[in-house]
Amino acid sequence: MRLRRDPDLLLRWGPEGFLVQNLSSGIGITGPADVVRVLDLFDRPRTPRQAAALSGSEDRAGLLRDIATLRRLGFLVPESRTPARGRVAAWKGNVAAAQYHAACRDAPYLREPVEIERYVRANILSARKPPRFKRYPKAARHPLPLSPPGSAPRGDADTLALGKILRRRRTVRDFARSPVPLEDFAFLLRTTFGITGMVDTDLLGRMALKTSPSAGALHPIEAYVFAWNVQGLAPGIYHYDVRGDELRRLRRGNFRNAAVEAASGQDWIGGAAFLCVMTAVFPRVLWKYQLEDAYRTLFLDAGHLGQTFCLVATSLGLGPFTTAAIQDSKIEKVLRLDGIDEFPVYLCGAGVPSP
Repeated sequence: MRLRRDPDLLLRWGPEGFLVQNLSSGIGITGPADVVRVLDLFDRPRTPRQAAALSGSEDRAGLLRDIATLRRLGFLVPESRTPARGRVAAWKGNVAAAQYHAACRDAPYLREPVEIERYVRANILSARKPPRFKRYPKAARHPLPLSPPGSAPRGDADTLALGKILRRRRTVRDFARSPVPLEDFAFLLRTTFGITGMVDTDLLGRMALKTSPSAGALHPIEAYVFAWNVQGLAPGIYHYDVRGDELRRLRRGNFRNAAVEAASGQDWIGGAAFLCVMTAVFPRVLWKYQLEDAYRTLFLDAGHLGQTFCLVATSLGLGPFTTAAIQDSKIEKVLRLDGIDEFPVYLCGAGVPSP
């Protein structure tokens, strides 16, 4: 069988020596720099024996064992299963972004209360807590004016209403069994992720406008909904079609448990009515911004949308939540995403809050 080097390998020196890391799987090995010469033999498809003959090594048996080890770890893959392209190549050479992305995928989360308490005591409470606020005691003071209770600057009713919603916004983790009305659900999705207008630009053509800002007005975030308790909406997984302002059902069935697992086992999410998975379509950003910091804009965009989602849900009397405790591989498998052009970045959801 002919093998080829996985295109998503990163080579660097680490604290423990020379490190080879597979960005696709997150697996890394530390060893001598000779491993590079072995991997270099598979810059094109070759059988292990062909590579051994090409190497000129006197210890062919040892070389074949090294090749078998690298294959078992996924650094060498069969020609038929070699990815058409690696993450680094697809992401315009953004090595730092690819490494960070791989390091953050599928982070383990503790679930048992005893384990959580043990971890908190050993790793958090054992260290001195940083100051909660930063202050400049010797700097000149300038007190800010206060608005009379129940009023807003200049008496603006919209400003007053927004202020009330901001003060009411809280993360909710206890939900009633009542379903979320379909009209509220639709308004929440449309107001958070829908288009509010279009604008013509000189060079880049027509750009969409939304209620949340986006770097370059590129709007790379897509919304998928795991719905199980929305009135008038059959349980299943849906994609919000921004252009058509409608839902497209991708899969039937109750995916409540899958939603909990997608959120790293946070059981309370199962008590909500739906979970929204925000994914990033990275090529939309890379088309304009081919820089390392382009990756950062994905999370900024998701954060803007998450806040808008929470405020709109609060205004509707719903209980919103957001979480970044995501299990990337599980979500990508359920949604059938490739994890390169599109991958999950943030979760939000809501339900009818418990009294």
